[in-house]
Amino acid sequence: MKNKIIIGFTALLMFGSMLLPSSCVDDFRAGDDFLEKQPGVDVNQDTVFSRAEYARYFLWDTYLYMYHPFKNSTSLTMNSNIFETLSDCWHSVLGWDDQARVYYPGVYNAGNESGWIQGRFSYLDSQVWPAVRSAWIFIENIDKVPDMDGAEKERLKAEAKIIIASRYFDLMRHVGSLPIINHAYTADEVFETPRATIEETVNFIISLLDEAVATSSLPWSIPDREIETWFGRLTKGAALGLKAKVLLFAASPIFNDTQAYTDEAPQTAVELKQVWYGGKKQELWEQCRQACDAFFAENARNGDYYQLVQSTAQNEAGYMAAYRKAYWTRGNSEKIFSTILSYRLEEWDQTIGNVSHTGAMAPTVEFMEMFPWADGRNFDATAIYNTDNPGDVDIFKGRDPRLYETLLVQKEGFIWQGAPTEMWPGGKSTSAWFWGSGFTAHGLALYKWILDYWHIGDEPVQWPYLRMAEVHLIYAEALAETGDLPKALVEVNKVRNRVGLPNIETANPSLGLTTNKEALIKEILRERACELGMEDTRLHDMVRRKLASDFTKPLHGIRILRKDGKEEEQGSGPYPKFKYEKYEITNYARAWWTPGFWTNKWFLSAMPVTEINKDYGLTQNPGW
Repeated sequence: MKNKIIIGFTALLMFGSMLLPSSCVDDFRAGDDFLEKQPGVDVNQDTVFSRAEYARYFLWDTYLYMYHPFKNSTSLTMNSNIFETLSDCWHSVLGWDDQARVYYPGVYNAGNESGWIQGRFSYLDSQVWPAVRSAWIFIENIDKVPDMDGAEKERLKAEAKIIIASRYFDLMRHVGSLPIINHAYTADEVFETPRATIEETVNFIISLLDEAVATSSLPWSIPDREIETWFGRLTKGAALGLKAKVLLFAASPIFNDTQAYTDEAPQTAVELKQVWYGGKKQELWEQCRQACDAFFAENARNGDYYQLVQSTAQNEAGYMAAYRKAYWTRGNSEKIFSTILSYRLEEWDQTIGNVSHTGAMAPTVEFMEMFPWADGRNFDATAIYNTDNPGDVDIFKGRDPRLYETLLVQKEGFIWQGAPTEMWPGGKSTSAWFWGSGFTAHGLALYKWILDYWHIGDEPVQWPYLRMAEVHLIYAEALAETGDLPKALVEVNKVRNRVGLPNIETANPSLGLTTNKEALIKEILRERACELGMEDTRLHDMVRRKLASDFTKPLHGIRILRKDGKEEEQGSGPYPKFKYEKYEITNYARAWWTPGFWTNKWFLSAMPVTEINKDYGLTQNPGW
């Protein structure tokens, strides 16, 4: 597959304007510069929408504005790192990213949102507003195209609406409500659209998705015969799935609780219900559950096209392969909504390849501990850490197969860069040039997406914005919140069973998961962290569930030491026995860990002061 040329939708996204006929290229440029005149050419929107071919490429270019976490290698949001390293699963020791410059020392402020050093998801520079404008231009002009039939026009409009909805959701998760932009502003219009309420923002997103779902020419999925060419195009399945994902966030306590998330000044956004609903609305959880019901019902009517990728062999290797295929591989039944940045990942891509060498995404012990034992029991090594490990317990043997696909750990027989993994001091793996530069800053390393670097580009890549496993877990959480714990467990277990784990309530009877809603929701969040690790889930879960204690707890690393005291390669000797030293991370320690420093203002980012000062109605979030 390495030698396969780029074809289909990926090529259209990457080289849209290059693929236009030369006469068209002479007339206009697609994307940001689509209205930029070429020398001696009078260009306007009528030119763009004068032919179906031109109009399609305009929409394909609009797709390029969609969210992809590794895109910040060009936008430089967080200076090449990702916001997941603000969660408890990852801690950066890169040093020159915005984690180290403003977040970990606790000096982030509203002024950062308008400057070179920005927030975790820039209000201005995350390509949200160019996407919205481009999509509205398309929607408002596509009917002018003379050589395109009505069904295709409606389908393409629906795709553009899903793009707008997704981009609103991307930003809403970080700042709360937004101004409702319901058309493309002209140069003569004065922008006077104030910030909406959170309810209005959510309703706007949902209305766009509902309109897309109601479009008869929008297919439920990309047919198998077309997947090679059109993987990545938006569908009715993507719209319904995203609806459930949006409602999960809207129903969560960050916006939906008896009190606003903080009482810090200024309180204008609270008073105007821009960062909460003004109270707790149980009906939001019902709406989320109903959205999931609708998704699964429609999926059933379409032959259950979307399904979890299942293992072809009922063993650890088979489960690991199924999991990798589920998150990585293009064009399978698991992918509902995918975004595409490039055809393949490469080791020297700034994000995620390059910066991971030097500790940008160093895993924590807290994350490793979330993965259960292979028999389904929750992991607990409290009695083993910082002892001589008299029972010779191998804490990395017989674990959840997803652990081995997500993190590089000291697993016996696991091949990394062509040799068995040896992560102890003096072990063979430590000879890699980047080993001491932060890659294993806390005794563990990232594996998901980069693998061993040698195989990062073996097959095409995409970003799983929404896959089937997440929909099952969204459904589980909504079911738990609406009182159906038995059915919620069924949904959780579908995800666990795919990697060979037994039912969670059977493996952990002491948790009382069949009757204890709070305990079950806690396990669903842990399951989401394991299944969706490094898929932009954990930080959002910590925010929407207002998990302040997980933001303020000090995080830990681990030292893996041979019990025989040797610091050398295994060679022909027997596999060593180990002891494990768990320690508190002090390198780039987070100010949030200092008692009394944290306040709940940190759940949401600040609004840019430059935009507030334009006086069109944007308000500042509490605490900023």
